[in-house]
Amino acid sequence: MNKVLVLLFSLIGFQSLSQTFTIPMVDHPFIDIIEWKGKGAMLMSKDPNMSTPQINLTLIGEEQESLWDQKIRPKNEEYYYLASENARYVYFLDNLELDNGKVYFNQLNSAGNVKTVSGSISSAIKKLGSYDYNKLELINVVVTDKALVHHFRYDDKKAKATREFATFMTHHNMLCYAVELGAIPDSDLKDDNIGQWNYIGFTEDEIYFAARGYSAKKKGWNVRSFTSKGKEIEGTFLEAPSDLLPIENIGFGTTGSYYLEDKNVIERGLLTQINGEFYLMGAERSDQGAALVLHIYEDGEWKVLNKMNLNYFIENKNLKLGIYPMNEGVGYHLDHNGYNKVSIIYYEPGQEAAHNDFSELAVVNPSSVLYPKEKKEFTVNLPNKVLVFDTSQLGKEGEVEFEFKEK
Repeated sequence: MNKVLVLLFSLIGFQSLSQTFTIPMVDHPFIDIIEWKGKGAMLMSKDPNMSTPQINLTLIGEEQESLWDQKIRPKNEEYYYLASENARYVYFLDNLELDNGKVYFNQLNSAGNVKTVSGSISSAIKKLGSYDYNKLELINVVVTDKALVHHFRYDDKKAKATREFATFMTHHNMLCYAVELGAIPDSDLKDDNIGQWNYIGFTEDEIYFAARGYSAKKKGWNVRSFTSKGKEIEGTFLEAPSDLLPIENIGFGTTGSYYLEDKNVIERGLLTQINGEFYLMGAERSDQGAALVLHIYEDGEWKVLNKMNLNYFIENKNLKLGIYPMNEGVGYHLDHNGYNKVSIIYYEPGQEAAHNDFSELAVVNPSSVLYPKEKKEFTVNLPNKVLVFDTSQLGKEGEVEFEFKEK
């Protein structure tokens, strides 16, 4: 009962003490909006008559006016927005798959400075061996605080193994460094407890990857971390909790793996790392059917932080889950048995969460997991306020209205 009252009072507080303000149109109507978590909301507009794509960006933060207006110039109509919690840069990639060994992009920092450049990935990979970059399979592209990170797999037919590579392109000078994460024999992948490498997060200049495997006959994850210049920092093994249910990892958030299609993998728990801690989101059976459980790795073992009961759980259907690590908790998109929602499991034990309908807008609006919202609302969690925007205003001539709400 106390938890219900706390949640009710917090919702009432969120809806009160609000103030509205307007942002004038910049040459053309605003057509889209994306979140830069912790910084604000970026309104997007463009001239439909231009022969080459140019996107105008207007950042709205904690002031009742725009913080800056800037332009990016993607090569094509389609581009890919990449952002991460605690990263001071965002990227608009022209290409996910390599184009003649290169990636083309617009890089944007929080001051509104833009670089429209390309970087060579293939030259860094070649330093590891005579690998044909045209045969690299892209697994993920992510932004960390210090680098743009690519993750590739390579089918080494001669060795009958899958080799995995990561490249790190530093934000400031665009130098690219490559490392080999590991080589997994094809025969080993027949074991469900052995998996391929995946990016799991970063803390400052420490970038983490993990792969399911064994250590002294115990099941878990092998973890390796590197600097943005490709120097290995440490390797460790995290033993897995027992009795975790299968999860189909559908991805969630502004990463390359989410934009790539048909990459869903069955896992038993989704591992992530943020702010110097390892977290594991898993599903376990419970008296109510099943529960999503958030663990933290402390003193050599997994400890339960928080959970959310799944009263609608069906045993013969995989839980489709994607996660997005945040400073407040682990945000997620869960699709199972008619429940298709985004929410968060907080690091604070017992803290309740809102549950909102999933839409593609939620992918570029991570704060949407934090507060109850209407379908057309775009909600941004800022350090001192909550910024709210009604997306039905997009595409219309004239100024648009925002609202500040107290936390």
